Amino acid sequence: MIADVLRPPGPLDASAAAYKDWFHLNVFDRRSGGIGVFNASLHGAPGDARARAIGTALFHIPDRGWIGNVEVAAIADIGLGPSSIAMRTLALALDARDGVLVSAELPADGLRVALEARPASAPVEVERRIPFGSGWISWTAIPRLRASGEIHVADQSLTVVDAAAYHDHNWGRWYWGDDAGWEWGAFLADAGDTTFVVSRVTDRAHRSPDGTALIVDAAGIRRRFGGTAVAIERGAPLETTPRRLPGALAALHQDRARPRLPGQVVIQADDGIDRCEIHFQAAAAAQLIAGDPVRRGYGFIHEIAGRFHATAHIGERDVAASGLAIFEYVD
Repeated sequence: MIADVLRPPGPLDASAAAYKDWFHLNVFDRRSGGIGVFNASLHGAPGDARARAIGTALFHIPDRGWIGNVEVAAIADIGLGPSSIAMRTLALALDARDGVLVSAELPADGLRVALEARPASAPVEVERRIPFGSGWISWTAIPRLRASGEIHVADQSLTVVDAAAYHDHNWGRWYWGDDAGWEWGAFLADAGDTTFVVSRVTDRAHRSPDGTALIVDAAGIRRRFGGTAVAIERGAPLETTPRRLPGALAALHQDRARPRLPGQVVIQADDGIDRCEIHFQAAAAAQLIAGDPVRRGYGFIHEIAGRFHATAHIGERDVAASGLAIFEYVD
């Protein structure tokens, strides 16, 4: 039985034009130091000829940068199943055993991917509608999976065996260009299964945070910190210029060619019982530009790859972890 499915609007949904839905998978290959970003998303009511799908397949290799690209297509021209999105260059699906399957074929951009990821932690469900821009957002996530398969990136062939991975499914109703943003990060330890996931929604200027949460999975114990118990501090700006995609939209937004992105992030959580501190150091960023198909407006999704180290005291356990991470900064 399929555990999760796309959430398209019904025929009487007055907010259908603002529909958004996407599947997302990050893969962290500690042997190569590579980080993969795979995302298949829907924007606009599926029956509307203006509605679009966006497929992202990117892999960051230290000292090589981001390899891959973004595809934009009419929803009418792609393959949709209850829990799958298949485009020309990227397919992403949830299967009946709660796994995530991803396939990408971008030979001109030097990237081919065939991966299967299986859950290594219990899911997180946030089914409530969190206010976001002119509408709302909901999500589910699996903080840690084990991914196996093949990645051919540039001139390297990587055999991936039980690499750490993160998956989420987001859906809601809003328009790109709304006064809305978010900050999210997945920090997966190189050794063991310790995982940290932080998230919050904001306005476009990254003020007025709402729904702030930090989830810690350590040695089979899950702890959630929320609200004022969590503080996110952004440090010195990232010095490198982001890879900007798709190219046509990047050309329209030269004023966003060098956004001020965090080069360091410190996350602290303390509720008087348990505590956690995470230090993230950024290495590189990709800027994904999403144009709304119904209203004139744009969203700027920044995927920031790097490393982290963390300490925590959860219950009677002291935890220390380090590894690859990605921090997402959206406005």
